[in-house]
Amino acid sequence: MMIRKVSLPQSIAPIEGLADGSLCKRSRAASKAFTLVELLVVIAIIGVLVGLLLPAVQSARESARRMQCSNNLKQICLASANFESSWKKLPEGPVDGHQKAVTSGGTPNTSGYPENNVCCRAANRDGWSAQYKILPYMEGNNVYDLATDDPPTWPNVANNANEDVVAQSLVPTFYCPTRRAPKGYGSSKFGRTDYAGCAGFYSGRPDSTVDFIPQAPLGAPALGTRTRDNGGLNYKSGGAIIWPGEGDKRTFADIRDGTTFSILFAEKALHQSQHGRDGGDNERWNNAGWDECVLRWHFPPKHDNQTIAPAAPQPYDAFTNWNRYFGASHAAGLNAGFCDGSVRFFAFSVDATLWKNLCVVDDMEVIDGGSL
Repeated sequence: MMIRKVSLPQSIAPIEGLADGSLCKRSRAASKAFTLVELLVVIAIIGVLVGLLLPAVQSARESARRMQCSNNLKQICLASANFESSWKKLPEGPVDGHQKAVTSGGTPNTSGYPENNVCCRAANRDGWSAQYKILPYMEGNNVYDLATDDPPTWPNVANNANEDVVAQSLVPTFYCPTRRAPKGYGSSKFGRTDYAGCAGFYSGRPDSTVDFIPQAPLGAPALGTRTRDNGGLNYKSGGAIIWPGEGDKRTFADIRDGTTFSILFAEKALHQSQHGRDGGDNERWNNAGWDECVLRWHFPPKHDNQTIAPAAPQPYDAFTNWNRYFGASHAAGLNAGFCDGSVRFFAFSVDATLWKNLCVVDDMEVIDGGSL
């Protein structure tokens, strides 16, 4: 059988691109493009990944801030230890008035003597806060040396001892980065501190606006803030930072419970809406007197959100509230610095009695190291 070769008519042209493969190339190129559905799926996946990533980033940032906060407290505690080594006493707390207060004419003025329950600031830098006194031991001489040794005039004269200039100097180490950046408040832009000295046991209310006094051994009976009891000077109520109004001092030898189990400084509680306003944050960091702005006592610590603030629709300054407990802006707890220079993190749920025992330096209560 003969096979014939059939030729295509010349009028029928070959399919364009079939011979050189360009059609296949275009098909493959076209297949690389995204459809609308594929694009939406990719966007959804990216959204989910970002949603998973953001909490992790925020957690990492808070961990870094908490670490910086811990480092701040360590610097403060080590500076206090160096102060004790130099002066053979821990830095005293602030005082109101002055033991040798004088009138503007220079004659003795007993109305300004601390034992007469005066308020609400020191007559000169001798009675400023422990935070001010330790500045030379934490590379803060530039701020410390701004003060001058003016006479202890009472009533207080404006900017005595250059207190306003010092107050306007913001010390970054005194601010917890989780709560706020260094900031001055009021028209004069006076600085604050987020770390309070531990004044030991407080007999009375933990919160001035709540008419509640914990039963003994956690609060009763009620006594005035500027008494020897609440100045950390009576046996089994002592704090590492004491009221020096009658010349008392605190040494490491007085820390009968051991420096490892005695809080020196810790973070203070402060409601988020009350920065620079609350009774525990309304005074300058260097000269607040014996006050909650720079001191706190043994009551169980609280998160900032648990503290008292004027309830809406009241204005933020509807009343002044004095918080006498430690606390923090951190979600889980607060940092506390000890007399041995160590810093530990405590949950807000810490046992109230344990916390009291850590705040009081001479109650001789046995503390299990495993509970810290």
